Amino acid sequence: MKKYEANSIRNVCLLSHGGVGKTSLLEAACFTSKGTAKLNKVNNGTSIFDSRPDEKDRKMTITMKLGFCEWNDAKINFLDTPGFLDLQGDAKAALRVVESSVILVSAVDGVQVGTELMSRFVEEAKMPKVFFVNGMDKDNVDFEKTLANLKETYGTSLVPLAIPMGTGASFTGVVDLVNKEAFEYVRDGNGVGKKVDIPSELSSTVDALRSSLMESVAETDEALMNKYFENGELTLDELKQGLAKGILGGVIAPLLSGSALLNMGTDVLLNMIVSLCPSPLSRKEVEVLAGDERKTIQVSESMPVSAFVFKTISEEHIGDFNCVRVFTGRLIAGKDVQNLTRNSPERISNMYFMRGHERVDTAEIGFGDIGAMLKMKDTHTCDTLADKGVPYVFPSIKFTEPLVNVAITSKNKGDEDKIGMGFAKLHEEDPTFTYKYHADIRQSILSAMGDIHIDIVLSSLKSRFKVEVEKKIPKISYRETITKTVRYVEYAHKKQSGGAGQYAKVAIDLEPQPRGSGYEFVDKIVGGVIDQSFRPSVDKGVHAKLEEGIVAGYPIVDVRVYLVDGKTHPVDSKDIAFQIAGREVFKIAFEQAGPILLEPITDMRITVPDDYTGDVMGDLSSRRGKIGGMEPEGKFQTIVAKVPEAEVQNYSQALRALSQGRGYFSKSFSHYEPVPTEVAKKIIEASRQTVQEVKE
Repeated sequence: MKKYEANSIRNVCLLSHGGVGKTSLLEAACFTSKGTAKLNKVNNGTSIFDSRPDEKDRKMTITMKLGFCEWNDAKINFLDTPGFLDLQGDAKAALRVVESSVILVSAVDGVQVGTELMSRFVEEAKMPKVFFVNGMDKDNVDFEKTLANLKETYGTSLVPLAIPMGTGASFTGVVDLVNKEAFEYVRDGNGVGKKVDIPSELSSTVDALRSSLMESVAETDEALMNKYFENGELTLDELKQGLAKGILGGVIAPLLSGSALLNMGTDVLLNMIVSLCPSPLSRKEVEVLAGDERKTIQVSESMPVSAFVFKTISEEHIGDFNCVRVFTGRLIAGKDVQNLTRNSPERISNMYFMRGHERVDTAEIGFGDIGAMLKMKDTHTCDTLADKGVPYVFPSIKFTEPLVNVAITSKNKGDEDKIGMGFAKLHEEDPTFTYKYHADIRQSILSAMGDIHIDIVLSSLKSRFKVEVEKKIPKISYRETITKTVRYVEYAHKKQSGGAGQYAKVAIDLEPQPRGSGYEFVDKIVGGVIDQSFRPSVDKGVHAKLEEGIVAGYPIVDVRVYLVDGKTHPVDSKDIAFQIAGREVFKIAFEQAGPILLEPITDMRITVPDDYTGDVMGDLSSRRGKIGGMEPEGKFQTIVAKVPEAEVQNYSQALRALSQGRGYFSKSFSHYEPVPTEVAKKIIEASRQTVQEVKE
């Protein structure tokens, strides 16, 4: 394989709503560029990208794949990301390591919720974007309507570069507006268009759109604007230079069209990527962490090597591939590097350029390039590999917090360790889900981006690690605390059973602390009424009660205990006696101190089109939510609210129904606050009922 310098490399991620055809487009690009011998298809299970059994079953991309094409003396690295919204984490990972994005849009459905969300991710990453309207061969396509829909959403920055000739059964090819050339294609052909005359019925449309294209390009640069006014048009070179500059600056978002499934228009897209999309040389600097300081560094090939692991892909019977982007220097096989994230040495041995499950051996991954390494000793997603002595690491990818929780129990006794190991391995490939044991609710919780994401993770656990689990609705992690101070509460523990007895007498003060302060034990004993060696035993006894709770069995927080008095027996006092006395005196004092339940409150950001804000806000209010404000973003509103966690356990389903699938949200823990009295009564009663059932 030819060696490519950074100026001949294009790094592109493919994004879209689910089912629009990203993987089909990548298959078409690989076949058109002669990287594969045949046009593989997702729908018949021959795709080299959607090759996992669950991907074939579901006919959808579940995890990011790497692919590359060699075209017009350039290497295009494609990152194919899942379109299903539950799996959005890979899109964020991909955007960290590329210079441009191609957002596919359905020719039938136009802008969908996934289109909007992925566009938002691209804008947050300050990344150039290209739109490709896919499926021009389908019935009921109205290209003008789709174009109007896109312009309404994305404004004047959207500029058509390739429009279709016909639609549905009459779709024959595309017109390249930049070069003013028309191409016809053979359906399911080699993807290389045959140059033909522009159809007469499109002539006026082409002239109008090309004139509009020149105006848009001229507006991006004062010098071009002057030339355009002087000459009435721009030369082809001036047009291309202006387009490239406008795309890089994000002021122009080019739009092309075609059919990925039938491999029509693919070559025009590849030409555009090579000629107009930025190379890695456009990225002059990159953000790093030097200790606790976040800063940017200049990047170049002459610097010591540093590379970022943005994805781990596991292949059965082969091992883990660590996908890397080289930001400085070159990764060379046989060279020793340092994993700066884990402070451990690594030797670079097996390196590849990936095309789905196919791979091409390489001795180096050069500056600006993307590749994969196999059989690394201790390297995982978000790690930094660099020459020893490099004083920085690349920041970890900031994934969206998981939105859905389920409690997990083993179907077969003794599988607990296998479950934990399986989830840990799967988490390396997919950091957007978590699996933790929560001691306060005594449940193991799997947290993911949605119900389908949960199903995918559990399906992988079953197929790869041969363990099955059961799902339950998780308990809410309530807390108990007090509202007032009580003084000098005492308790004496006495036990006499023939032999040595037990004796301990203690007195405490109990007072509430500010929210979030936790627990504090203060020894205020004056003199020796309790031996010094027994005072920690009182604290130990209180601790036991803190963990098991008093009102409803939930952990106790934000209290201060003062040990103020007591009594020791010269023979019968011992550690266990003072532990029991500490536990019991705390229980008595707690019940006198105005005990209440606290519930976790969630910070929520819900983004919906303007039309749905009223319904969503009404629903949040019915869930005891407190609206904190609204942030307008074009035709969308982001509602900021604080809502009890108990009220939003299945919120994704509710929001889908309220917004016709066009809303999305994020959430994170905010704080604890008191549960309303009537709600608290129900929680306490349910807890006591559960305890009674266990006893019976």
